[in-house]
Amino acid sequence: MFSAKTITTTKRERIPSATVDEVRQAADIVDIISDYVTLQPSGRNYKALSPFTVEKTPSFIVSPDKQLYKCFSSGKGGNVFSFVMEMEKVPFIEALELVAKRTGIDISQFTKKNKPQSEHDESQTEILRWAAKLYHETLERDAGKTGLAYLATERALSDKTIQMFGLGYAPDAWDYLFIEAKRAGIAQDRLLELGLIVQNKQKNSCYDAFRNRVIFPIFSVGGQVVGFGGRTLLSDPQTPKYLNSSESKLFEKSKLLYGLHAAKNEIRRLETAILVEGYMDVLALHQAGMTNAVASCGTSLTRYQAKVLHHYTRRVLFMYDADRAGQKSMMSGIDTLLSASVTPYVIILPAGDDPDSFVRREGREKFLQFAENNMLSFQDFQIRFFTASGDFAQPELKSRAIKAMAHTIALIPDRIRQELHLQELSKKLAISLPALQELLGREEDATENKRVSFEGRQEVPSPPKPAPPLSVLEKTFLKALLESASYGNAVLEFAASHEEMLELPHKEAQDIFIHLIRRYRDIADHPEERIDIASEISSFRNPDSRNLASGLLIDPPVSNKWLEQADVHADNAKRCLAMFLDAFKNLILEPLIFQKNRLTEDIRLENDTEREIALSREKILLDKKIRQTSQELKKMIATILENS
Repeated sequence: MFSAKTITTTKRERIPSATVDEVRQAADIVDIISDYVTLQPSGRNYKALSPFTVEKTPSFIVSPDKQLYKCFSSGKGGNVFSFVMEMEKVPFIEALELVAKRTGIDISQFTKKNKPQSEHDESQTEILRWAAKLYHETLERDAGKTGLAYLATERALSDKTIQMFGLGYAPDAWDYLFIEAKRAGIAQDRLLELGLIVQNKQKNSCYDAFRNRVIFPIFSVGGQVVGFGGRTLLSDPQTPKYLNSSESKLFEKSKLLYGLHAAKNEIRRLETAILVEGYMDVLALHQAGMTNAVASCGTSLTRYQAKVLHHYTRRVLFMYDADRAGQKSMMSGIDTLLSASVTPYVIILPAGDDPDSFVRREGREKFLQFAENNMLSFQDFQIRFFTASGDFAQPELKSRAIKAMAHTIALIPDRIRQELHLQELSKKLAISLPALQELLGREEDATENKRVSFEGRQEVPSPPKPAPPLSVLEKTFLKALLESASYGNAVLEFAASHEEMLELPHKEAQDIFIHLIRRYRDIADHPEERIDIASEISSFRNPDSRNLASGLLIDPPVSNKWLEQADVHADNAKRCLAMFLDAFKNLILEPLIFQKNRLTEDIRLENDTEREIALSREKILLDKKIRQTSQELKKMIATILENS
């Protein structure tokens, strides 16, 4: 389940550019991004709601031709590596490893190393992976006999399931992991920030967070360990039955669904997700062949989790515990799912059962038969819930229950679906449709007011600070420079030889310019080599520069002139060169022309005759410089184009 290596390098320089390019070219950005968002075709590109912000209109664009993405609501953009880095919160090297694994390319020869260069070389995900491996290996040793007996004997989990989900065991010791971490050279503060150890400030000491617990590693959608759940093996009522990792930028429980990394493909295939409450429910269902099961990590279903499910399916089968608490959780979960455009169905298990106990006792076939015979629409479940609780026994209580059901329908974003469900409710309850429509209208107004109030309280990430505007000239210059790399090194060669003549006012634009010049000089002695821009974007040190470059490459051409010639390789190359040279010329002349205009205005406003004469002479010299510079640039450009 876990790699044998303890630490991997964080230095990109250790990976040859050719290997990075090979992995990037083998990866399908559409396929990988589809693991996280629902992409819809839009012309030559794909569109989706942003995974980085809350929005109603899709602004997230993926270009399969250029193998790039751009989110216009957040400003973020890049290639397949930068997307994985964003979503999995990992450094470049780990994103590269994840993508390489997906494409079947082995890059282990470049990522193996025996010892970290320093205590700070390990990333958080590497430490979590190390801890998961330690817990898992402990389960298989004598020290893990207690944990293995619980999982294999008491809960009837097979070796295959234990291996597949990387289950482990934390021994009944105060410093088992802490001591092993010291041996591995992992710093104490890294363990503290991940919640693997706890600090006792009074005694100025640390101890393990998980002790005498079976361990459930919790994975991101991409399969990275982001945290742990631990179930105690003690019978002490004072000890929490389940304990989770502390919240961190990697482990946000409200945003995670346990088992999704293993279930996502089957959810898409079946167009249905089974939603359960606990880790053991997921494991038992997967072991029985229902591999589309996920759990809400021990929390009530959140809006974010519903949004994640919406990426994979429009249909969810609720299967929580049969007790009253489980049914209440499903009642609130119905509203959460419907507001995310996901239709919930409910299965009420026999009293005293949960999915784990039921499937272990009855087996796969009887479980599926029971599910088919007992599946309820969300409205039928609501009616059953309110009937069982006595809310339909008196007019006042029934009125309140019907209002709650109208509120549920009001949460559905689609007006047609609202109307259809309202008609169904009218038939089921023998309430006139006009009365329900009036109630729905009131509930919609109340829902909208609550939504506005809720969103106003949310800690929505601040929009990026607006950067100084990129001029049309800078935009044309950079776009031509970036796209020219696909057709050879002629433009880069010219840019490198005239670098000292030009400094772009826009900081990120200048960063891109300097980076590409430096990369060209790296390969200048090998004329046959090319810079793969889609791969190169990952190595921009400044994320804002990466975002700018991605946007420029995905944007349509700056000028219709770019489309005048046939779409032939040689013509494209020459067009890029011509546009670049034209922008280069104008960028050189632009500050001189600005200086001339300022002088002209100073002359117009000057009252002192002698000062006016001096300014006029200065302007004459500047005019001469502009003419000479323009002529020299035109001559140089003409020569370059003739020889290209």
